[in-house]
Amino acid sequence: MSSFFIKKYTNFFIATILLIQLSIIIYNSKTNNKEIQKRGISVENFSSIIFSNYGITSFGSEKLIKKDENNIYLEGISYMENKTYKIYGKDIKINISEETSSSDQPVEVVNSMGTMNSESFKNQSKIGKIFFIGSSTFKFHE
Repeated sequence: MSSFFIKKYTNFFIATILLIQLSIIIYNSKTNNKEIQKRGISVENFSSIIFSNYGITSFGSEKLIKKDENNIYLEGISYMENKTYKIYGKDIKINISEETSSSDQPVEVVNSMGTMNSESFKNQSKIGKIFFIGSSTFKFHE
């Protein structure tokens, strides 16, 4: 009779262990939607085009990080260009809804008149102005 109870308890113990493992697998396989929404989307060696009321701007970077629906961060060596200027810099932030871009890193801007080198910049496309911050030099094309 004791071997009957040993088999019964062994089967019960094995079934319990299997149920615990199954519950752990199910719990670990669920994806936390909050974590996915918090992560930014990033792409390496990226280039694209933005269409706005004020023209077409193409941009590219070593790494693009989409912070949210309106904010893009161009990490590393980056560029932005449209029909009037080309901006070469590093770590450029773009706000699509406000149509602004900026960088706290050195930047080089080339237009039809010459080349501007500056410590940082802020571009406001809606008003068509680029503000240069810090020490800046302009060299006319020859």
